[in-house]
Amino acid sequence: MTNKNEIDQLKLLAKRFAHATRSNHRDALDAIAAELSFPHWKALTVKAGQGWMPSEDDLAKVDDFVREYFPSLGGRPQFIEQSMSRPVGEPIKVGEIDGHAYQVFEFSGDIRMEGEGWRVLIGEADFSQPVVEVETTHKETSPANDRGFVDKALEVAETQAVKARAGIASDWPRRSTKPNAKGEVVHPIHGDSAAEWFCLHCDGKMTGAQIAENLWHCPRCNASPLDIFTSPWWLEGSDEKPTAIECTKDRKRPEPTAEVVDSRPTLRLDDQSISLLLRVALLEDANTPGERLGALQAEISVDDEFGAWITFDMDLWPEDKDPEAAIAVADKLGVSLDLEVTCMTFPFTWPGLGHVTTSTSEYVQMMLDAYEEHGVVLRSNGGD
Repeated sequence: MTNKNEIDQLKLLAKRFAHATRSNHRDALDAIAAELSFPHWKALTVKAGQGWMPSEDDLAKVDDFVREYFPSLGGRPQFIEQSMSRPVGEPIKVGEIDGHAYQVFEFSGDIRMEGEGWRVLIGEADFSQPVVEVETTHKETSPANDRGFVDKALEVAETQAVKARAGIASDWPRRSTKPNAKGEVVHPIHGDSAAEWFCLHCDGKMTGAQIAENLWHCPRCNASPLDIFTSPWWLEGSDEKPTAIECTKDRKRPEPTAEVVDSRPTLRLDDQSISLLLRVALLEDANTPGERLGALQAEISVDDEFGAWITFDMDLWPEDKDPEAAIAVADKLGVSLDLEVTCMTFPFTWPGLGHVTTSTSEYVQMMLDAYEEHGVVLRSNGGD
């Protein structure tokens, strides 16, 4: 490989880096030069004119650097494919801040950084607001109570967010993130091209530069690229008009919000969950097919004061049989349980057959035989 070919290889890598980071080619060249300890690209070319050329190790170093931002470099799967296929519990980075261990996870462009009892969340859009969460069980002792710690954590998380956004941009056409001379950009999903875009979510109107700058998320409401269109077709026939979105020239990411959260599993003992648990217990109490039908057909009611009623069909549930499992479950749940028996509508004829055997299969056979001998069996596909 000649000197020129090796320099051309560096230029090609700079082009890929510019695509991923949505920067201009000159800045990308300077970034490549910095990786090789040059102050800027011009200094590198002067050195090359004097006979210097990058070694194989130099080229490999630059290749590794660019690949962090352009994961599909060299024909590898696209960033989004790599993201979706990564195991949920596999972090992309681990480390410590002031002695506190952390892990960073990425999924579909979103970043989650977490330690014991705290986490930092950053969305894929450039100007999404970071969220710092502290578990309620750690709200007094969490290192995330210290703004200095939070700033260090945000710096780590933001570094990974930049690489994630670069990976997304590398999957998209270059013209999706870099407007042409007319200000036109190409939608990364729909493929439409325009200089003016509209948000389905908030009726906002924005320029191609504005939407590209925020990774195709609405600058006003942060709606996803799927909500961005070339015309406000949903407003046709109405008096409403899209409103222009104003963005400051030196727009910065918003300050993080802080929240105390409780992400522990929560058991909600409402009427639905209590009724379900009581019915499961009734099925445990049931020994015969008839009793199992009785458990399924029983009416279970729960009031706001933790009182419950179970109403059985007298033909299905023996009047002298106490549902011991259901009573025990009600006791554990702190529910006052009342039992009632009434005459309900039995789904099959000859309810007594359901108490002759403990086998559902035998019961079904006896029931079929009885219907064949004394009645009619109609088989339906459910539509007749």
